[in-house]
Amino acid sequence: MDPTQPKPGAALPARTIRYYGLGQASEGIKNYAFTTFLLFYYTSVVGLSGSLAGAALMIALVFDAVTDPIVAALSDRTHSRLGRRHPYMIASAVPLGLFFYLTFAPPANLGGSLGVDNEWALFVWLATFAVLTRAAMTLFHVPHMALGAELSDDFDERNKVVTARSLYSTIGSAISVTSYFVLVAALETPAYPDGRLNPAPYAIFAGIYGLVIALVVFASAWGTRDRIPMLPGPDGHVAQGGLVRTMIGDLRDALGIASFRALFFGFTLCFLGWGVTNALGTHNAVYFWHVTIEQQGLWGLAMLIGIVAGLGFWSRMAQRTDKKPTFLLGMGWFTFFAAAPPLAKVAGFFPAEGSPLYVPCFVLSGGLLAFGIASAMVVVGSMMADITDEDDLLHQRRREGIFFGALSFASKTASGAGVVIAGLVYDAVGLYKGLDPTLADPQIATRLGIITGMTILVLVGVSLLIFLRYDLTRERQAEIRMALDRRAGIA
Repeated sequence: MDPTQPKPGAALPARTIRYYGLGQASEGIKNYAFTTFLLFYYTSVVGLSGSLAGAALMIALVFDAVTDPIVAALSDRTHSRLGRRHPYMIASAVPLGLFFYLTFAPPANLGGSLGVDNEWALFVWLATFAVLTRAAMTLFHVPHMALGAELSDDFDERNKVVTARSLYSTIGSAISVTSYFVLVAALETPAYPDGRLNPAPYAIFAGIYGLVIALVVFASAWGTRDRIPMLPGPDGHVAQGGLVRTMIGDLRDALGIASFRALFFGFTLCFLGWGVTNALGTHNAVYFWHVTIEQQGLWGLAMLIGIVAGLGFWSRMAQRTDKKPTFLLGMGWFTFFAAAPPLAKVAGFFPAEGSPLYVPCFVLSGGLLAFGIASAMVVVGSMMADITDEDDLLHQRRREGIFFGALSFASKTASGAGVVIAGLVYDAVGLYKGLDPTLADPQIATRLGIITGMTILVLVGVSLLIFLRYDLTRERQAEIRMALDRRAGIA
């Protein structure tokens, strides 16, 4: 960075934070659609088997494993008048919106119920556009995450940046989920008394939000362009050597940092558990909880309220204490309120379905688990930004892209692999296209409840044990910043 330029330190303009956070609404929309009802749409609505749907999404996940580090390394090495991050963010806008729409708009004659050949064609369609959507999202998301670490080097200011990012992600998810429920309810017909099984709302939803995604991505890039002169340019060491050799060296250095290993592997396992249960969310609503579309909508509204309340609560807690205890307490809260309700219903301890307490307890559980998961939304990105400072001190490199590429990969791996596993569960428990929930074998509900609860308990429980090894405290981060400032001649 040019020493004559203002330092991207503690005081960021509110406008910058808002425009930066706005970009994350695109991932909130995309992630909600992909993790919550993409699997339900292709299995219970269109007729693709759960195994084939899972295989298609696994292909997209493997492709992510390649593109995330490539985009991260390219972004770190880029030199242009638009800086390192903005060219990729701008270039991603239109393809991301278009591919998102096409994922939910397969030609009508590809329905799996029309025959094996058609089912394989549907599989190819899903795999192709899931890959393209994920690739376009990587082109935006990895540079966008890295940009967030570069906007400020202050321990608490980074929490504000990440909180804004999480808030807009939540807003994007909330608006899209509300639209989904409205569309489903509005398009109910005698042929589809449960509108969730009607194919019509899905393409309409994807068309509207494909356009929204493109607009917010471009707006985020355009609204933060004034910060480009204040951001670091390509590191001299990073720009040397071949791309593959640089990527391998970067990953080796990153894995040598204990806090990075704890955050990366702990975060991946934690959100893998969330990914499985989220992908089964609509299946659970229909076949386990036996709630209407309106009651499921209330559960989604409770989640929104819980996340917004949690963002404020956990942000203040992180400022008063530290990021690690905030994460551990919040995810412990999430684990309990995500796992206990389905397991309690299976065991007979949840209010009976005819009880006046049944729906309120169901709705409340959504708000409580969301309140806990907001802790990760507040601190994980900020913690990764702190790790990039530790990497700079240890290796004298500024390569935010590779670290946030790893975080992006962990997030998408968790959600993607969760959907893949959920596809296998769909087949294993006995679900199939068009199954009337009133006629379904009661054992299907029992299996879904047990799998949902135990997945959270096991995966998130192990992730918290791994995360105990994270060792970047507020005091240690202050020491790192002082050492970096001394090296740069600032202090």
